Amino acid sequence: MKRGRAGFWSLFLVWLLVWMISGCTSQLSTPAPRDNSPLLGPYSFTPFPGHQPSSRLVIADTGFPTAVNPLFSASRFDLEVSAALWAAPVVFDEHLHAQPDQLTEVPLPENGGVQDGGKTIIMHLRHDLRWSDGQPILASDFAYWWHLNQDADTGAVTTAGYDQIASITTPDNYTVILHMKRPFGPYLNYLPYAAPEHAWGHLQPIDLQNRPDVFQAPTVTDGPYKLALFVNQQSYTLVPNPYYRSTTFHGPFFAQLIYRAYPTSEALSAALRSGQVDIAEGYTEDELSSLGRLPEDMHLQVTPADAYEHLDFNLARPFFRDIRVRQAIQLAIDRCRIIRAVLHMPTCARLADQVEPRPSLVNDTSIHAPGYDPQSARKLLAEAGWSIGAGGWLYKQGQRFVIRLVTTASNSLRAAVAARIQQDLQAVGIQVKLEFYTLGTFFGVYSRGGILATGAYDLAMFGYANAPDPDDEYQVFASSQIPDATHPDLSNYGRVADPVIDQALTQARNTVSFEARVQDYHRFLERLASEVYLIPLYTAEDILVTNVRLRNVTGNPNTLENNWNIADWWIAA
Repeated sequence: MKRGRAGFWSLFLVWLLVWMISGCTSQLSTPAPRDNSPLLGPYSFTPFPGHQPSSRLVIADTGFPTAVNPLFSASRFDLEVSAALWAAPVVFDEHLHAQPDQLTEVPLPENGGVQDGGKTIIMHLRHDLRWSDGQPILASDFAYWWHLNQDADTGAVTTAGYDQIASITTPDNYTVILHMKRPFGPYLNYLPYAAPEHAWGHLQPIDLQNRPDVFQAPTVTDGPYKLALFVNQQSYTLVPNPYYRSTTFHGPFFAQLIYRAYPTSEALSAALRSGQVDIAEGYTEDELSSLGRLPEDMHLQVTPADAYEHLDFNLARPFFRDIRVRQAIQLAIDRCRIIRAVLHMPTCARLADQVEPRPSLVNDTSIHAPGYDPQSARKLLAEAGWSIGAGGWLYKQGQRFVIRLVTTASNSLRAAVAARIQQDLQAVGIQVKLEFYTLGTFFGVYSRGGILATGAYDLAMFGYANAPDPDDEYQVFASSQIPDATHPDLSNYGRVADPVIDQALTQARNTVSFEARVQDYHRFLERLASEVYLIPLYTAEDILVTNVRLRNVTGNPNTLENNWNIADWWIAA
């Protein structure tokens, strides 16, 4: 896993919507935005043919939310429900372009929304925003949310990033001005949300996470749906919020939206086959076997994800400090065979060659990872002083080359990939011992003995899921982010410490021009690839099972944001 979620990970700008209607189910789209920014793009959707919300939609997953408030949401289960209950200043679409929800446009240098070299960000609100109880949403509600976020007593999940805001001013009810501490490249990820000060203002921040009507079953929200019934550990029942207005979205279109939790993927699959569920989320590739034969009215929807499986080197290990050893291991692994034999893909199109695979907006098309070449791998290992000894294993100064490859348990696909890697490396003389850990142990923080955080491994295999903004690479690869006893929750698990990478990532953070940031990230990507600090294996896919009659359900490369346009979902008769 990689990278926390900053609010709902948002961005974008709006332009006047010019529709060309060719039929009740024709796909419409906004025209190209007026501001020439690679962050922007048109929004396409199939218009709802009716006039009033109708029908019922049942969404299901294998877990139940613990907090459906953006201050506290963290898991995918939380976010699946939060997307229906809460609006956002801006959101990311399926192309990782920004689309506006509560704002009239996305603040950019090109449209005057970013001023003073990036130290002033201006958010222009729609004038018709209202809470689900009918009260107006004001600029002061956004300032209130930010103050709650930054108050340690609140216990907000994500405060870093928002802490780059020095202060907020609200010159009128519809203008929010962020005064940044410094130019901050990923500012669009950290636009504050609104919180209903009229409903929560009498509460102390420390009480918010202890009030179910705030954190788990909120009664005053601003999204396309509002809460009607909550049964803990079982279901949410939502109904349309009649006051919801959006710059991009057009609904809500369901008279009732239900979220159900099932204990296992097998139970979820059984519910799908019996017609109890309209859309199932959260399936991974190794769980697809539990689906069995789907009913004719259900189908798999697969979207390329901005995520990838990879191998982390523990660069604190002396034998991995030699780049020839890292290069040899990369050449010794037949990644294409893994994709064909384990993932059962007809081609090797899912081969990953960098940590920002497509559709990332900073993907560097000039980077190409070398192919399978065990002969060259053996030569590099010999140059590094490793020679074949007893049993055909590699030795150096009397020590056998033995690697502990660790990964997560209870994942048959990952176990099969690990076995293939073990075979490939043993073919060039490197003995590999496989070890499997629960998610809690594998990803635990340093102070709790987490395998990755404490560096209790040689090679580690797991998945990285990128945020829409590439700034999350800073948390994973900047040398200041190496976890230790003093900083137990940092996430540079590979112990990468490279001044070129540090400079590129820091400069990208301190730059607001997207074109300039792309150049910084390309320097980072090239350095990471050329030094072989990790080995990308293959790209991931986002998997939904949906009713064939559902419209506008578009998977998102950001796998936590599948419900990003839930306001526009509807089902054909």
